[in-house]
Amino acid sequence: MTDYWTNKLVFDLQGPHGKDQWTNHRAEVIARYPVPPKIEQALLNDDIGVLIPVINPYLMRFFLLMLGYDDAKSIEVLESFQTDEERKRVNG
Repeated sequence: MTDYWTNKLVFDLQGPHGKDQWTNHRAEVIARYPVPPKIEQALLNDDIGVLIPVINPYLMRFFLLMLGYDDAKSIEVLESFQTDEERKRVNG
């Protein structure tokens, strides 16, 4: 299940200063949103495995790009967390 505030945080980073804010003021950015402690720690540590279940897939793709992953690496990371059942459902 996605978490509203975590998604709102990532959504708001899409603004013109989002990358700078995340790179240089990450803790301050996170503090503006009432995210659970586990999510706060995952955001601080770029723990994609914890974040994937709570962030909308489109926002997660943006988040990975913002972290510096290129398109191919972003897709690779996202696919690595996909279960065999999900792969079968999506890819047939």
